[in-house]
Order: sequence, then C-alpha cells, then structure tokens
Amino acid sequence: MRFLVSLVVFLLVLPLAFMAAYERGLLEEYVPEDAIPAAPFIKAELSEATSGPDLSRRINAALDENAYDDAVMYAEIAAWADMPLDPDAQARLDAENAFARSVTRNTSSFVTGFVTGEGGDTPAFMGAMASDLTVVGDVRDISSEGGKLVRGEEYSQMILGLSVVGLAATTATVATGGGGLPARIGVSILKVAKKAGTVTAGFTRDIVRVLQEAVNFDKLGTTLRAVDLTDTAATRRAIADYAGGVSMARVTPILGDVAALERAAGPAETVRLMKYVNNTDDLARIGKMSGTLGTKTRGVIEITGKTGLRAFKTAWNLVLIALGWIWAIAGGIGALFATALGRRVMRRRRA
Repeated sequence: MRFLVSLVVFLLVLPLAFMAAYERGLLEEYVPEDAIPAAPFIKAELSEATSGPDLSRRINAALDENAYDDAVMYAEIAAWADMPLDPDAQARLDAENAFARSVTRNTSSFVTGFVTGEGGDTPAFMGAMASDLTVVGDVRDISSEGGKLVRGEEYSQMILGLSVVGLAATTATVATGGGGLPARIGVSILKVAKKAGTVTAGFTRDIVRVLQEAVNFDKLGTTLRAVDLTDTAATRRAIADYAGGVSMARVTPILGDVAALERAAGPAETVRLMKYVNNTDDLARIGKMSGTLGTKTRGVIEITGKTGLRAFKTAWNLVLIALGWIWAIAGGIGALFATALGRRVMRRRRA
C-alpha cells in the first residue's frame, strides 16, 4: 500500500506541484523555458478548445470567404493535433488546391501585390515583398510619402522611415554579401503589414520612435525638397546617398526579429501575426512561438487566445496530457485483455 501511495505521489502529485510552481513563475531562475517541450501542452489545450468538426466548420467558412490561406492553416492544425476533418471539408480543400485554380489565383494576386505593395493573401504579400526587395517598393513609397512631407501634408513616418532604412539595408546587403538581408526582409514585411492594417498602434509608436532616431525626418525633408520626386532615378540616387548616414543600431534588432518570424511562419502569416504584436517583447515572444508552430501559429492563437509558449505550460494541461496517457494505457490493457480472453474462448471451443 505504501508503495502504491509513493508511486502515485511520484507520478502525479510531484509533476503537478512542479507545473503549478512553474506556471506562477517561481522556477524562472532554475528552469529554462526551453527545458519543457511546448508541443504536448499546446495539443492538450487544443483538445479542449477545438475538434475535428469545429476545424472543418472553420475551413468551410474560410473557403466561403475566399480565404484559402486560412483554410489551409486550419487543416494543418487538424493534421498536427490528430483531429480528423469532415469528408466534405477535406474535399472542398482538395478542390481549391487543384493546379489550374491555384495558378490563376496566385498569378493575379502576385501581380497586384508587386504593383501596389499591398495584398490580402500569400501570393500578393510575396509580390509586395518582391517589389521591395528589388528597391522598386522603397523608391515608390519614398516618392509617395516623401511628397506628402514636402507639401506639408500628413504622411506615414513608419512607411517613409522604413523605406529609407530599406535602401540602407540594401546597400549593406550588397556590401557584406548578404549581411543586411534580415533587416531588408524585416523592412519589407513591416511595410506590407502597415499597408494591410495589421500593425497595432502600440507597435507603431515603438517602431516610429526608433525610426525618428535612425532617419532624422527633418534632415530627410531637406534632402527631398531638393529632388524631383517624380524622377525615379534621381530620387533613388539622392536617398541612396542619404541612407549612408542612417543609424541602424537600434532598428536592426527589431527588423531581425521580424525576419526570424518570417523564416518560421512565412511572409504572409508574419504580416497577419503583427496584429498580435503590441511591442517589441510581443514580437520576440510570438517569434519563439512560431519556431514551434510555424504557419499554424496564428490559428492556434485564434483558437486558444494565447500568444506565447509559456502560457500553455500549465498544471491543468499536464492533467490533460496525463489523462491522455491513462486512456492510451487503459486502451492497450483492454486490447490485451480482449485478445487473451478471445484466445481462451477459442481453446475451450476446440477442446
């Protein structure tokens, strides 16, 4: 009896006490966050928050709204969490993924994104990023927002500042053989996100404060007034010279975090995830979350309401994990018992 009690304490009570202390932040100095794998806890919470039928409903609703990316995201969550989809939802998704339909959808969206710098789906975001990475987008946005600055109109310091920083990052990328590429990608992502309306007011304040220090908008205005902004080549030359004096020290780490998020979740999902980023700490936390979940990150946030891996590591989710193990063990024992009983019955009949 004592052994049984000790076993229960060792296998159940102690782990629960540990997770309760960890959940309350009492073990931060002793237990690194990465020491506890997040995936089992996330799956446990998803099992409480959603199901195969619910994800199927979300997929159908997304397809009804032509939100193909969202439908794929929910399907990926279903596969990852071992939640079978309804046959109808799976069939609709397979039809949308047909080659001819996907080529038409992707080509049209990419061109729109490249020309306007805006988009609502993955191909459009890729087109917008492509125009930025070739400096076309930076010069276009400098002419547009810079023209407003020169005329004394309201302009976006975020878009204009990022465009100047983008030219500086492009120069650094060429000069260092790719060293400035993360910053270049970060600029493009943030500009597309700002135009898409997914950048929060809080993050906008943070990044604009850093850009004001990096770019010096008063001095930039003087440079822009001396240039014919309708002349693309002249604008590019003037800003390329000006960009040489841009201070990248404080802005580079932020752009690097955006680029890290893009590597894990992809460009389109990074743009969409920015609506959950209110400050630079949020950016780092969601970036770490995307390292585990990839393109599923936004869907998991929407379903659970949690924006960081640590939030999933709770005593209750440990209970759910334990219950899953218990059911699995019980099922295995039951299967063995049924097999043994069946063999015994067969032997008696033969006898």
